Amino acid sequence: GNGALLFKTLSGGGGGATGAATTISTGITTATAGQTVFSTPHPHNDGTDTYSHQIFVNGVKMRPADAGASTRDFIKSANSTITFYSGLALNDEVRAVVYFGHTLEEEYFTATAGQTLFALSGSLSAQKNFKVYVNGVKLRNGTDYGVSAPVTLTTPAAAGDHIEITCDNAEDSFTATAGQASFTPTSTDISEDNMQVFHNGLILNQTEDFTIGSPSIALTDGAGLTAGDQVDVVIRRS
Repeated sequence: GNGALLFKTLSGGGGGATGAATTISTGITTATAGQTVFSTPHPHNDGTDTYSHQIFVNGVKMRPADAGASTRDFIKSANSTITFYSGLALNDEVRAVVYFGHTLEEEYFTATAGQTLFALSGSLSAQKNFKVYVNGVKLRNGTDYGVSAPVTLTTPAAAGDHIEITCDNAEDSFTATAGQASFTPTSTDISEDNMQVFHNGLILNQTEDFTIGSPSIALTDGAGLTAGDQVDVVIRRS
C-alpha cells in the first residue's frame, strides 16, 4: 500500500515482556519533510520495564544519545517516541525496532586513519552475539571482521619469536617484534574457552605465562578505516 507500513510482533503483559529471546517489535514509518519525532511500535519504557531498541533510516543504523557516542542521531524522548536531532528528508524510511527477552549493549568508536582493531570493555561472549556497523552499515562476521580476545604474554617476546594461538580447527601465527607482548587472534573459531598459546613451539600456561584480555573487534580490511568513520559494536546479552 501507500504511505506508512507497520509490522508488529508484540509480546508482553503484566508489565513485563514474555516469549522467546528473539522476539522483536518493528514499526516502519515514511517521514515527512523535516520530521523529527517518531513513535516506536511498543514503548521502550512502559513505566515498569525498559527495552533495548534500535533505529534505522533507509536501512542505515542510527546512533542514540548514549554516553560514549561522539556522534548522535536521535534521543529517546517520551515512553514510546524517539526524536532526531536533525529533520529527515521527505520519504525517508524510519525503522524502529524494540527487543524483548534480551538486552543490547553498544560501544561506539570514531576511527583513526587505518585503524582496524577496536578493544571492547565488555566480557567475551558467544561470537554470534556480536554485530558491527561502520557508518551505520552492518559488516559480516568472519568475512569483514573477527571477534577475539587479545593474549598478553607475562614476559614480552623478542624480535623474531614465533607465537601461535590455536584451537582444534584454527591457528593464528605471529612473528613478534622486539618487546611485543599482545597478540590478537583473527580467527573467529578461537575463543578464550578453547585457545592454546605457543611460544617458539613450547606451549604456555594461562595466568603463569599469559593472560586473556577483554574481547576486540578486528577488521580484516588491511587498509583499515578512514579517519572519522563511525564504528558501532552491538552485543546481545541474554
